[in-house]
Amino acid sequence: MKPDRRLLAMIAIWAALALPLLLFDAQTLRALWWALGAVVLIVAGLDGWRLRRMPAPLAERRLPSALSVQQPHTVRVRLTSASLRHGTLLADHHPGDDPDTGLPCLISPAEEEITELSYSYRPARRGPAEFGDLEFWVPSALGLWRGRKVSPAACTVPVYPDFSRLGQGTLDASHAFLLTGTRLKPRRGEGMEFHQLREYHPGDSLRQIDWKATARRRSLISREYQDEQNQQVLLMLDGGRRLAMPVGELTGFDHALNAALLLAFSALKQKDKAGAMLFSGDQPRWLPPVQGQQGINHLLNGLYDLHPSHHASDFSLAARQLVRHTRRRALVVLITRLQQEDRDDLMTAVSLLRRHHLVLVADMLLPEQQALSRRRPGDFDEALQVCADAQEQQARQQLHTRLRHAGALVTSTTPQQMPTQLNQLYLMLKRSGRL
Repeated sequence: MKPDRRLLAMIAIWAALALPLLLFDAQTLRALWWALGAVVLIVAGLDGWRLRRMPAPLAERRLPSALSVQQPHTVRVRLTSASLRHGTLLADHHPGDDPDTGLPCLISPAEEEITELSYSYRPARRGPAEFGDLEFWVPSALGLWRGRKVSPAACTVPVYPDFSRLGQGTLDASHAFLLTGTRLKPRRGEGMEFHQLREYHPGDSLRQIDWKATARRRSLISREYQDEQNQQVLLMLDGGRRLAMPVGELTGFDHALNAALLLAFSALKQKDKAGAMLFSGDQPRWLPPVQGQQGINHLLNGLYDLHPSHHASDFSLAARQLVRHTRRRALVVLITRLQQEDRDDLMTAVSLLRRHHLVLVADMLLPEQQALSRRRPGDFDEALQVCADAQEQQARQQLHTRLRHAGALVTSTTPQQMPTQLNQLYLMLKRSGRL
């Protein structure tokens, strides 16, 4: 407990009444002063004793079953009005990474049976979010004290990557990104896998006509094909220190993880299988390919608590580990940020993976580098900076060329554009029959 303002004011008045006693030596006044102090002490003691015996307010916290990083979520605290006093101070023990929740705050009982308080919580980091108990500072009956009361409400809620875009229908292949050796020849009804028989439509090729069905029906019947299903997409996430740099409000690894999850979601919608592997992290992780719309929940639960480490990226070791896990042909998407010293190690990894899989290397380009390449230098120092960046970009392009000659597909884009571009490339590869 701690004294409230009313008790402090009473003590201050009682102390101020002692000043006349210094000027007048009156035994009666002194006795009255001490008696007044005793009354204040007794009243304060009884008020504090009653407050100590008072139970904590009946309260519960209501949270979403899962949170999304950097997205605001509503947290509701429901209290029984009969157990709540006017002027109670509520301090919810949330994880503490959001300074703008508006807590602690004063609450008073509503006229209804339940009093509800809502506040917005915006998690800043993925992983398990630890919520503690609900803490109340309750005023005593006479307002002389405030007592700390705790209502048990500790819980842990997972904070996932920002998967709000998973439900959006913006992931398509409406924009063409050219890949070496990839040619799309869209023809109605033609694909890789038989789907159904249907009546002949003008424009169908002779190869689509099912002559046996045509003879039975005595009318032209065409075969309709669809993109082959049950293929595999394996996502290799670089968990080394190179993706730990901040990019906006997130890290490069957060952007890479978002792109990987969106690509996995798209593959699952196409009835393909999606799996993931983290390499060069503190805890390397392998999630075998899964299928079905519920597979995204499996991937989210397996990846949401990952964070980049301080280790250097080892691509050849990661390639050997992936080949040990599976050799069935798949589209392997390696998401990283290439550097000049990666050349030999990366070439070894691509050569090993190419024996069994189709390899796509996604190189993350920092927005600052993209802006620097377009900047007109204003002085000598800026000219040196632009020149150094141009030299680095030239070396990066040379590495891209070597990777393409080794049989890998390469794309380079900013973190914000990577989810859409990877999805478009995957759909183009699937429809072209290369997957």
